[in-house]
Amino acid sequence: MSLPRPLINRDRTQSVLEAFGVDAMVLTDPTSIYQATGYWPQTVAMGQMGAAMAVVPADRRLPVALITSQFLHYLYDLDDAPAESPLQFFLYTAPFGMEGAASAPLFLPEMPDGRPDPWDRITRDTTLSQLEHRPAFASALAALKGALEEAGAKGLIGSDSLLVEAYLGEAFTYRPADPLLRRIRMIKSPDEIALMRYAARTNAEVARACILSMKPGDRYEDLRRAFFAETGKRGGTALFISTDSPSIRQRDGVIREGRSFQIDAVSSYAGYHGDYGRTVFVGEPDPVIRRTLDASIVANQAITRILKPGLRYSEVAKIGKDAIRDAGYDVIVPCTAHSVGLFHTDEAYKDDALHFVKDDHLIEKDMTLSIDCPALISDGAGNVHLEDLWLITEDGCEPLNDISDPFLQI
Repeated sequence: MSLPRPLINRDRTQSVLEAFGVDAMVLTDPTSIYQATGYWPQTVAMGQMGAAMAVVPADRRLPVALITSQFLHYLYDLDDAPAESPLQFFLYTAPFGMEGAASAPLFLPEMPDGRPDPWDRITRDTTLSQLEHRPAFASALAALKGALEEAGAKGLIGSDSLLVEAYLGEAFTYRPADPLLRRIRMIKSPDEIALMRYAARTNAEVARACILSMKPGDRYEDLRRAFFAETGKRGGTALFISTDSPSIRQRDGVIREGRSFQIDAVSSYAGYHGDYGRTVFVGEPDPVIRRTLDASIVANQAITRILKPGLRYSEVAKIGKDAIRDAGYDVIVPCTAHSVGLFHTDEAYKDDALHFVKDDHLIEKDMTLSIDCPALISDGAGNVHLEDLWLITEDGCEPLNDISDPFLQI
């Protein structure tokens, strides 16, 4: 049995929602439900929108509500939620229709010969215990209304889909939840930081192992397949591994002696992402490439020596640019920072836009940031990248992945 727990940073959530006068958020997207509750809503991910929802009150003292069906609570062996739990279940029993009373609890039928299933009895008892102290609602809508009432929501709510407004109508006023969530997600909870540590470390380990398994004559597609396979073996989900330049990768595709190429590897573990970039030397690097990478290393080290709360993204870029200039290099390295978490880029957009517009964020404690130092160079000998993930601490930063080797050589 298991009782999920919210992953979302409730202190940050309260701060953001109160700033916008939002009483609660109603979430229907699978990733948002997962962050809010710790429960992955498989049926919603399968396309059954509204089969599960989460209600996150602005008041951090109030529990998060997970709305799901009684049968799924039983089928997925979820534990009973004691009254003091930060997560509470609001179960419903009517899978079809929106009217009438709650139906009787639904369980799997017993074996035809009457043999008992001891594990099934445990899951039934857990669900029946849950229903004893909070009876099932007749429908998902009724459960949603009950959850909002307990959350003290009376006016403005954050909504991540038109379904919520279609359900609740004019009983509330609404604002998009996505900009609120992006603000919240930038500051990780302790549980999220633990997941980010694992994701960042494992993503880098897989990328390094796959690269070092390659040899001249192999193809970039071999590297991509190895990365996807090894990520899966370790329980993760590969998003992409970018290699070399698109033109080389698509038109030639062969890892050749004497060429250097960049990699950018991203995969997720339990929903949270690693992001790792390196330069790979195939044999001895061209002097131009080696010097370009040295410039990226200078920038990266200058930034991470003083990366801490109180800086802005624009200052990160300036620190890297100044370090490159002061060291006598004439290479362009963007030196950007971006937040990583449930998405490769999970930061708030400028002016809370619904489409991506880069903002100049203030860096705060418990952010997990990529320091991204690719070099902008067009050269037949190869290209350069250097990227690691960092946790912002009280007065500095610490790496979330192994940073000991700024390049790899095969």
